[in-house]
Amino acid sequence: MVRYRQTLLGVGWVLLRPLLAMGVFGFLFGTVAKLDSHGLPYPLIVLVGMLPWQFFASVLSEGANSVAGNPALVTKIYFPRLLMPASGLVLNTVDLGVNCLFLAGVMVWYGIAPPWQVVFAPLALVLMAMAALGAALWLSALTVRYRDFRALVPVLLQFGILTTPVAFTVAALPGEWRWWAWLNPLAWPVEWLRWCVLPGTVMPGPKAMLLSVAGCSLLLFSGYWFFRRAEARFADVI
Repeated sequence: MVRYRQTLLGVGWVLLRPLLAMGVFGFLFGTVAKLDSHGLPYPLIVLVGMLPWQFFASVLSEGANSVAGNPALVTKIYFPRLLMPASGLVLNTVDLGVNCLFLAGVMVWYGIAPPWQVVFAPLALVLMAMAALGAALWLSALTVRYRDFRALVPVLLQFGILTTPVAFTVAALPGEWRWWAWLNPLAWPVEWLRWCVLPGTVMPGPKAMLLSVAGCSLLLFSGYWFFRRAEARFADVI
């Protein structure tokens, strides 16, 4: 019974975050700012944007403290340290699946069916996973040596959610601002997921895709390189 209650509380917390964001951002950007929603309910625009962002933010925040927060594992047990920041990918993929079921329920509520290109939606999540793991590798290695980097993670996530098209679409921005938005490697996966899931939304172009693939790949491989380089000194400085 205790485990059952804990499971229900965990699922409830997973669903509460996108639900609150859907309500708050939907009111601010859809009702107050009246941004273009492509004929769709604005809360649905926000909810689809929140799913990949919440996945990214959770993997990053958990991975950033995974090494420094477990000194006994680092100093007493030998195993590939890379598994510590990478473990968040598995757990948060389960949470993402729960949120996808929630999204399906909301779409049924609004009477909206996904278009045929929904089969390409996993591509967006692969890029978000690459970016999240790369950033987590960087921050987990830096946090072992410089503990103040823990305080940097919430600041980065707050800045990121405002500069990533989570609560708005790139198409709603003025023309001169759109290319600046595409410089964020997370912008294309979020917009791609919207195009895959919601009918009538704008398909992001190939140039934006190339920028995103290049940025996410660079973040992942540079994070792997930096983590492996710093890994040998973990036990000495932790």
